[in-house]
Amino acid sequence: MIKSEPASSANLKSSTRANIWKPLAVVLLFSLVAAGFKIIFIIGSDVLPGQGARIIDGAFVLFTALAVMFFVRWVISDAPLAFLRHFTIVPLLRTLIGLILYFITAVYLLHRLVGIDLSPLLTTSAVITGIIALSLQETLKNLFTGIWINTERVVAKGDWVNIAGKEGRVMDVTWRTTRLMTFSNDYVYLPNKLLSEGHVDNYTYPTPLHIAEIDVGASYHDPPNKVKDVLIEAALKETGVLSDPYPDIYLTAFGDFSIHYKLRVWINDYGSILKIKSGLHYNIWYAFKRNNIEIPFPIRTIYRHKKEISTIKPEDIETYLKGMDFLKPLSDADMKRVSAAAKMEVYGEGEIIFKQGDKGDTCYFIKEGAVDVFLRGEAGKENYVATLQVGGFFGEMSLLTGEERKTTVRAKGDSLLIVIDSRSFCEVFEKSPDLMESLSKIVAARSIELEATKRKIVTEAEKIEAQRVVSSAVLDKIRSFFKGKVKS
Repeated sequence: MIKSEPASSANLKSSTRANIWKPLAVVLLFSLVAAGFKIIFIIGSDVLPGQGARIIDGAFVLFTALAVMFFVRWVISDAPLAFLRHFTIVPLLRTLIGLILYFITAVYLLHRLVGIDLSPLLTTSAVITGIIALSLQETLKNLFTGIWINTERVVAKGDWVNIAGKEGRVMDVTWRTTRLMTFSNDYVYLPNKLLSEGHVDNYTYPTPLHIAEIDVGASYHDPPNKVKDVLIEAALKETGVLSDPYPDIYLTAFGDFSIHYKLRVWINDYGSILKIKSGLHYNIWYAFKRNNIEIPFPIRTIYRHKKEISTIKPEDIETYLKGMDFLKPLSDADMKRVSAAAKMEVYGEGEIIFKQGDKGDTCYFIKEGAVDVFLRGEAGKENYVATLQVGGFFGEMSLLTGEERKTTVRAKGDSLLIVIDSRSFCEVFEKSPDLMESLSKIVAARSIELEATKRKIVTEAEKIEAQRVVSSAVLDKIRSFFKGKVKS
């Protein structure tokens, strides 16, 4: 099947075709002017004074020479090079060809109109040639370096580079300078000789893949493998970090007060490196907070503090969970067991709590903050579903059935969540098997709401019937999931 050409590509080709013919308009204009002077010269040759005839003849020669020069430039430069614009050497070739043609035209006009013949001077005066070469030494150096840059593909427009300590994106490479736009949005002009005399880092060519590194310190009380897993998880949550190649973690040193780790991630857009590094630092702080990994202070500093999460007592969690509709069927004794096993987790703004398709067996209750819920459609695009505020909960289906997550949930702001997992329900279901059916109805109702977002359920009767079927299916899944975990 033939695919339609993208509009941008079609517009570019159309623009190229239009630009090819523009120089010919200049050639036509000069030719018409020259023809006009020639006609005046022929008609008025008998009546014009000698000085006037010479002026008109000189004007004819001038405009004819310009028309020929622009036509030759179009034939050997403008037309063929217009189709090769993606090659970095094209602007330089066009400039060199133009300079040569301008020089030849100037020498011809000086000889024809003024009577100055420069050819003996150019061919015999070695002294003048040497003086010109010495005076243009730096310019010639930049010129030939510009040729080398373009032919060797050292840098090109659009590349992210570091030249002479200046980092930025290449905006243009001319015969004399290389122009960068820095991260500070400053436009920097660098002489081309700096590229031949110094060190050049190209972060885009021959591959845009680049490693970003983050140094992290963790307490001696935290097992290195645990720290490694948490760092990998935090890295993969950051937009712009590639999962292939996979991030690396290196234990680099045992310091005075912490174990030093180096996180190395792969990115393919060097222009986003500052944003990505910032996001990684955010993710690492929140991930360490959730997993009780300490970023220690220097041992020479005495600092006594208490963790904020540890100040929340189990009875406070129990009081909060008693207000959740999802847990209303639990007795007071069952609620105590579930609350005792619960933990608190902190998530930063924009951080993904879990993704659609992830495995899990935990349920989250919002104590502070808010979260956004997204559902991935058939085309793979994430669609906003709802925002859950304080008092809301999510993840109950995975808690009770072990199923993959049905949605993606992202913290809307800094959020404090109470987390319970399936293990806390094992003893509860042992003592109250009938509780499975009560919870299955609540989970089924929530599941129907989600399905209604995907496929509009139009009638109430249809919704009730769907809820009955789903409730029965959820109950079977709960029994299957806890089979073997709950003692008979």
